[in-house]
Amino acid sequence: MKVGFIGIGTMGFPMTKNLLKANFEVWVFNRSKESVKKVVELGAKEASSVKELVQQVDVVLTALPMPDTIEYVYLETGGILDTAKPGTIVIDHSTVGPDLNEKIYKEAKKQGVDYLDAPISGGPMGAEAGTLTIMVGGDKEVFDKVQPIFKAMGKTILYVGKTGSGSIAKLINNMLVGIHTAALTEAFVLGAKTGMESDALYEIIKNSTGYSYMIDRCLPLIQNRDFKPRFSIDLLYKDLGLVNKLADQILVPVRLSKMAQDAIGEAKEQSYGNEDISAVIKVFEKRAHTEVK
Repeated sequence: MKVGFIGIGTMGFPMTKNLLKANFEVWVFNRSKESVKKVVELGAKEASSVKELVQQVDVVLTALPMPDTIEYVYLETGGILDTAKPGTIVIDHSTVGPDLNEKIYKEAKKQGVDYLDAPISGGPMGAEAGTLTIMVGGDKEVFDKVQPIFKAMGKTILYVGKTGSGSIAKLINNMLVGIHTAALTEAFVLGAKTGMESDALYEIIKNSTGYSYMIDRCLPLIQNRDFKPRFSIDLLYKDLGLVNKLADQILVPVRLSKMAQDAIGEAKEQSYGNEDISAVIKVFEKRAHTEVK
């Protein structure tokens, strides 16, 4: 089975490496040539265009940051669906709304192409280790066909349901990421303002009922002032916007999610958009005139 990967970025690069380790023939395409050069050195083949990549492979994977980029790559003239041969399977690992999944799915069917939405969770470390959680929406028989590909990149692989279901699951997860991140930053800033050491507060919360995985994920970065992006504020803000839009469409109140988006949005407005989500702490620290140490 020949696999193509479009989007050799923070997640796509280690995912591609794991496909190569699993002995798949992998073709790659990316705007930035630096990451392409690295995976080519590991055994991947570089395509000069989306068209060349699509016509060389059986399965196309994409991992791109923004919905408008996904829509362009899939649906524009010369894009994936315009150039794919019938029988090709295309899988999008990006985080987008279910409405875009449905749009791509319907167009793919017209072309005789199978499409799965398969967002991922686990971050760059999970991508590197091959332990990603992959949540998949689409036709079950197509999901079954590509199990070897998923198993090369992930540890927890879940078929969620119809097209868009994978994206909905990912958006709900990231809704909680946003809420927990905003909550933990408020909590640790409050502790700092009262003179409490963050390590002491961490040990209390870790062994009590207020614990969240996001504390382990964010607190060391906050303490070390290490805000290089593992998952950027810009991307979380985008995801919260998508989940809040979905909730509005189906008349589900999500007040905490909208409050989290406001907090993340404030960090974005203060030019922290390209920094890690843990950098939202700086907004709360400024307001409180303190710093978490």
